[in-house]
Amino acid sequence: MPERESFTSPDSGHEYSFVHLPATRPSHPTLLFLHGFPSQLHDWAFQIAYFSSHGYGVVAPDLLGYGQSSKPDDAAQYRLKLISDDICRLLDHLDLPSVVGVGHDFGATLLSRMVAYEPTRWSALVFLAVGPPQMGTPFDLDMINSMTKGFLGYEFLGYITWLGGDEAEEAQAALESHPEAAMSLVFPADQSVWEEWYRPLGKMKQFVTEDRRVAVGSWYTPKLQQHHLDSFARKDGYKGAVRWYKMWKQNLFLPDEAGHENFKTNLPVLFIGDSNSAQQQDMLNAWAPRMKSRALGTSGMF
Repeated sequence: MPERESFTSPDSGHEYSFVHLPATRPSHPTLLFLHGFPSQLHDWAFQIAYFSSHGYGVVAPDLLGYGQSSKPDDAAQYRLKLISDDICRLLDHLDLPSVVGVGHDFGATLLSRMVAYEPTRWSALVFLAVGPPQMGTPFDLDMINSMTKGFLGYEFLGYITWLGGDEAEEAQAALESHPEAAMSLVFPADQSVWEEWYRPLGKMKQFVTEDRRVAVGSWYTPKLQQHHLDSFARKDGYKGAVRWYKMWKQNLFLPDEAGHENFKTNLPVLFIGDSNSAQQQDMLNAWAPRMKSRALGTSGMF
């Protein structure tokens, strides 16, 4: 992993910790990696090593609120437009007028908004696990949870009620007090535990506050686990994470998207997910008609 660098956005004043390796082959683009919840730039270690060894450039920041980047208190500071502006200023600082965007989970949602706000900065896009909806789509958590409770038997996004709702600060404290329990639940060897302990309403809270454990996936190596705990097992480790969810649950992003509701991109787009990602692909394909997809022989988010 290259040495961390630091950049302060002239737009927001927020500081971003990041790693950067320039492309070593002139014909190869630079890839911008945008992580999701609850991650930080070290979770891209394998991708950074692979692509840089093949001559590609790489940039991977700790997104706002995560790792060694700034952690503002106000959820409105986590609006995707503001973070998009900051990351674009970072690309300007690195003299990178065009990159391949790679986003996972919430990082995929951020990437989708960055493309609409700054459409000329990209040569291609890659979305991992999440196919974000069109710009201007409100987020109705209660409707989603009620609907999925009806046909799945459990609330699909019940964890967001805890992370981004009235108990967000209590959730932050619990996650920071029981970081190994949280890590095992988020990165499990058996993804089906999410159906019992992550997605249903109230179950993530119960799992974490009772300091439960499940086996961590072998792909999430001891070194990655240590980097994760270094970032999250401390005061304010989860501060940004819960504020991203507060921002999303409260639809604070929505006013910035006015006027972009009909945005489409003709860029080449790759979606990578598991075999149960048809709905994610449909949402992405609605505004990215050149989308191609690849299914991995895995399940779940990671």
